[in-house]
Amino acid sequence: MSTIHCAIDWQTSLPENAIQDMLACSDYWQPDAVHGQQISHAPDVRLAKACLYNRPNSELDSILVSECGQFSIVANAHLDNRDELALQLHIKDIDRLCDGELIIKAYQRWQENSASHLLGDFVFILWDNLKQQLYCARDHFGVKSLFYAIQSGRVIVSNEHKSLLVPSLAVSRLLSHRWLADVFMPTTGNEFLSPFNAIHTLPAAHQLVINQQEHSCEAYWSLKPQVLPKLSDDEYIAKLAELFEQAVARRLVSQYPIAAELSEGLDSNGVVGYASRLLGDKPLYTMSFNCESLNEHNAAIWEPVYQELFDAIEQWPNVRPLWHDVEADILRAGAHAETFGGPSVVTSWFDPRCFLAQSKGCKTVLSGWGGDHCVSGYGDEYIQELFLGRQYIRLYRQLMLRQQRGRGGNPIKALLRLFIQHQFPQVHHKRLQQVKGLAKQSADLFHHSILSAKITSRLAETIKPYYAIMDRTSVQARDHRELIENGVQRRMTLTEIAARHHDCEFRYPLLDRELVEYAYSLPSHLKCKYGVERYMFREVLKGYTTERIRMRRKADVLTTLDIDKFQRHATESLKRVTAKMVSELDEIFDKEALVGVVHKYPHIAERYLLLIESLLKQFEGGSIHL
Repeated sequence: MSTIHCAIDWQTSLPENAIQDMLACSDYWQPDAVHGQQISHAPDVRLAKACLYNRPNSELDSILVSECGQFSIVANAHLDNRDELALQLHIKDIDRLCDGELIIKAYQRWQENSASHLLGDFVFILWDNLKQQLYCARDHFGVKSLFYAIQSGRVIVSNEHKSLLVPSLAVSRLLSHRWLADVFMPTTGNEFLSPFNAIHTLPAAHQLVINQQEHSCEAYWSLKPQVLPKLSDDEYIAKLAELFEQAVARRLVSQYPIAAELSEGLDSNGVVGYASRLLGDKPLYTMSFNCESLNEHNAAIWEPVYQELFDAIEQWPNVRPLWHDVEADILRAGAHAETFGGPSVVTSWFDPRCFLAQSKGCKTVLSGWGGDHCVSGYGDEYIQELFLGRQYIRLYRQLMLRQQRGRGGNPIKALLRLFIQHQFPQVHHKRLQQVKGLAKQSADLFHHSILSAKITSRLAETIKPYYAIMDRTSVQARDHRELIENGVQRRMTLTEIAARHHDCEFRYPLLDRELVEYAYSLPSHLKCKYGVERYMFREVLKGYTTERIRMRRKADVLTTLDIDKFQRHATESLKRVTAKMVSELDEIFDKEALVGVVHKYPHIAERYLLLIESLLKQFEGGSIHL
């Protein structure tokens, strides 16, 4: 979770206190140590790092300079393939090296191909003094974040967003219309965008090379199917279980106690079940839902859901559930805006969990999020593959099994819908917009945007309605879209920002690259065998959670969504926003459309209104320019 910073001025000198100002933006989480250093005078290159000590040798990982003096680095890295790198780089005493030193040695050998040899969660900023260039990279799914700005012969790079906005560096605060569309419309983007035009986000699995003449940002990895050996289904699943255990074990490396998110879902139960066994006698602290303890006031809503958790927790002798005694404030306007340095899209949703983890001295929070994007995906698109492959007998059998499991209607009607989808796609799209569900909701929000025409007319080419990606003709196509196109990076950055406030970091076993690549390459039928969705991951979970949770259907998941409560909150927020709205923002938002969203989709409207309140506050304080 360490924050890393770099400032370069190719033409003149940087302001004397620039790097100290950037470091000061991390004071709120009380780093274990801070370091700042001028690496070069012409150009003026300065590096800095605010450190969190969470892994062995992490206290050695500050600002690192190679023995020859050519390479300097600041890194926020948890490398998983240290032993493999040691063999490739002929390093004998790997335990004495921190991850930053390993990255320098990798760069000495592979130069701008270095990132493709790394495995784990990482971002780093490396200065090559001989080439007079900066080399930066971000991990495969964007668990770690990196922002940068290039203007007027000056480069600023950091994973602490606010540090790019310190007054001494004079980065423009002009509000981005692309950001407005990203947060107020059902777009399909994956990146976490800065609210400011001048600040860019390095995408996941990308590397950035900057010199005085030019800069380039390009991918070093892409998700592609592997050619797997011919094995039986049981052998494939056994290998999947082995890789899942390895993924969990990699994320247990810490000098402090471990915490984990836990719901009644498969993914978090799998992570907690495996982590519990791997930790042995060491405690594993869990945080669930809003972290509110069961009491007489909330029992009517929460008791059936909590009972699912209590039954599972009984199987794990070292699991210690943590609860708050009072209701947590999980939706707060402009949460973390002050430390983010701009209009905040970060809610306080994760704060209760991180607060509880911090109370037990944990600096690592495990999460099962991201599993159903691929590794534990439902596999429903398998029927599309059978239809397009004209395997009609097998398709009909699969539809029959799905119906028996309670996850599908009449097989004949299902076949008819498949025929219409592929032979008459326009009719199919129209039907999607008419049937209640995510597709209809997204289409409504897209066609009745709360953004004014002044904003949306400029973005016609970049905005896509969410329902347009609902057509998935194979399991792999669906998984690729979920992992690469539909918001994984956004979630990673949101949780990183939230956890940083509590001196801890999230880790995601189900987004382990090797695990994902293997699951992505497995035969499609393993995800939906015998009509059982998520089949292969359910097999991996045998003995690690209750049978009720392991074999449940999506329709069995208990929910506590209180629409009336959302309606009340959204209506109250609308009154506040309407009363405070200034003319400048009046030109951005369509009030009539906003009222419509409050009435029809209060759970969406509440999020929108919280963001608008954050915008109003930032505009009034002069933090943004329109």
